[in-house]
Amino acid sequence: MKIAITGATGFIGKKLVMKHLEMGDDVQIMSRKKRSDLDFPELVKVHHLDLMDQHEKLISFVEGIDVLYHCAAEIKDESKMFQVNVQGTKNLLDAAKGRLKHWVQLSSTGVYGHILSGEVFETQKIDPMNTYERSKVAADNLVIYAGLNNFFTYGILRPSNVFGPEMSNQSLFQLVRALDKGMFFFIGPKGANANYVPVDNVVQALILVGRDKRANGRIYNISDTRTIEEFIAQAAKCLGKAVPKLRVPLFLMKGLGLIGNMIPGSPLTTGRVDALSTRVRYDIGTIEKELDYTPVVTMEQVIEDLVEAYRRR
Repeated sequence: MKIAITGATGFIGKKLVMKHLEMGDDVQIMSRKKRSDLDFPELVKVHHLDLMDQHEKLISFVEGIDVLYHCAAEIKDESKMFQVNVQGTKNLLDAAKGRLKHWVQLSSTGVYGHILSGEVFETQKIDPMNTYERSKVAADNLVIYAGLNNFFTYGILRPSNVFGPEMSNQSLFQLVRALDKGMFFFIGPKGANANYVPVDNVVQALILVGRDKRANGRIYNISDTRTIEEFIAQAAKCLGKAVPKLRVPLFLMKGLGLIGNMIPGSPLTTGRVDALSTRVRYDIGTIEKELDYTPVVTMEQVIEDLVEAYRRR
C-alpha cells in the first residue's frame, strides 16, 4: 500500500512510520526538516512541505495515496493551534479531494470535554473546553464533511493519554520520580482511573482504521483504563518501592491546584489533580467489536518500560 503520514516526526507518527515499513508498505512523510536532519530509513520518501504550503505542492504529497494518516497538530503554542490544526487540515483536505482513497484522522478524547466521572462512548456530546480541543473538533468536522461529500473514505481515532518510554511529555516521568523519592500520595477516595493508552496500541488501532473497510465513516475511542491504585502499584513494583499509603482529601488538593495554576512551571495544578482523581472511563467496545481490536502490549509492560527509561536518565 502507498501510505502518507503527517506528523511523522512526533511520538505516535514515528512508530506508525516504522510499523508500516515492517509491513512492507511504501511510506512517505511531510516535514519542514531537511532529509539529513531526520532519523528515518532511506526507504521513507520525504516531502519537504508544510501544511501552509501552496495547493500544488500539497497535491504532490497526496496523489495516488491509499491511506493518509493525519497526525500533525500544534499542541503547545495556543496562538498557532487554529492555523495549523484547522487551516492546515483544510489545506490538505482540499489537495486530497479525489486524489487519495482513505483518510485517517488522529483526534483526541479531549474533544468530549472536562468529564470527571462516568463512561464515555463515541456518541458522547462534544464539549471542548480549551483552544486545542476546539481546534481538534473543527478539524474533525472538516474531515467528516469531506467524507460525507464522497471526496474519499475516512475514519477517526480518539485516544486518551498516549504514553510510552519515548514520550516527550514529562508528567508521567515526574510521577515516577515522586514515587521513587517517596513523595507521591493518592488524592481523594479509592477508585480513580488512569486513562492512559500505550503508544503501540494506538498505532495498532490507527492501522485498523486505515485498512479495515468497516471503519469507513466511523469514530473510535481507544484507551486502556486502570485504577490509579493499579497503575501506581505496578510502577512501585518496577522501582522496588513500597506502594504509598498517604491519601490527601480531594477538596484540599483542588485548592492547592488553583494556587499552582498561577505559578509558571508548577507541578501541582488543577489539571494534574483532576488527572489523579478522575473517575471517567473511555469505552473501547466499538473498536473491539467492529474492527476486532486487541492490544499488542499491556499497560503493565509499558509502565515497566517507562520506569526503565526513567532510571536511564
